[in-house]
Amino acid sequence: METRSVARRVGDALVESRLAGMGDATVRSALARKLCRLLPDLPPDGADTVTTVAVRALEQLARDHILRVREALATSIKDIACAPPAVVAKLARDVERSVAEPVLRCCAALSDEDLLDIVAAAPAGWALSAIARRHHIGAALSDAIAGSGDAAATGLLLDNNGAVIAEPTLDRLVEAAAHHPEWQDKLARRPALPRRLAVRLADFVDLAVVEQLRRRPDFDDATVADIAATTRRRIDWAEAPESAESPERRAVRLHRQGRLDETALGDALSWNETGFVRAALTLRARVAPTVVDVILDAHDAGAVTALVWRAGLSMRCAMQIQARAAGIHPRAMLNARQGSGFPLSPAEMARHLERYGVVGA
Repeated sequence: METRSVARRVGDALVESRLAGMGDATVRSALARKLCRLLPDLPPDGADTVTTVAVRALEQLARDHILRVREALATSIKDIACAPPAVVAKLARDVERSVAEPVLRCCAALSDEDLLDIVAAAPAGWALSAIARRHHIGAALSDAIAGSGDAAATGLLLDNNGAVIAEPTLDRLVEAAAHHPEWQDKLARRPALPRRLAVRLADFVDLAVVEQLRRRPDFDDATVADIAATTRRRIDWAEAPESAESPERRAVRLHRQGRLDETALGDALSWNETGFVRAALTLRARVAPTVVDVILDAHDAGAVTALVWRAGLSMRCAMQIQARAAGIHPRAMLNARQGSGFPLSPAEMARHLERYGVVGA
């Protein structure tokens, strides 16, 4: 009985629209809204005639050449979880922002596969931002948004507590945050921020953001102490009497003392002392200063990673240097394999260095 009632209402809506004149965009807009209101009452399997007729009508309206018709459909269908996938997929790819944006942001019927495909197509920034605001975002989609290179959408993603952001993705964002100060406070406030990433953030963020990290209620005393110690070390680096030395002389002195390690490079990077970092790489990798300059200035992620490897430093350090000293875009960075390993083999890294004239051990 209920199915017959819905069928009658769908039929009435279609007949009334034809009688009123389907050539009128106002009539078609009204039909879009009526059919969307009826969608929740249609049989869910979609195999019956009435559902097929309604879906075909909606698909045709999604292709309408008049913008306000598609707008009426998009705003009416965006909150309907049982909306036909083909219809919402079409609307989500509409070139007009007023059509696509509400569907991208709100429609639960839009599949992750469609959303991943849309992100991969490098859409306009407003489309990425709309996706980043969705109530629920899985780890794969979060990773795609973060890897898109759109700073605004990534910032919205970090603000979205409904977004699941996997630890490797957070890892990359923490490294890239050195060049995106607007992300730093957002990262410091992310729920379930891993302890090690909180301590890493404290290496370079503004001291006000460090205070935000220290005030988090979910960190234990040991984590808070580590963050405080990192902050103190950073301040000591900047205020030490040796800070008046030239970067090159300071690097040479620490190298002779056996203290030209990752901690020293991290402290220098936190104060953007790239001259010290370049000198340190020259000494540790045993290459000419001009070679270090050429590799870093080339923004060549593979060569930078290989140079850090030759210097006997970790992949974590390579990611920091890619982001902060070489200015490599987050999308172009080489990331650690399985969290900490080098993603290239020794032979591959040797080949990268050979291109810059570095051969042998």
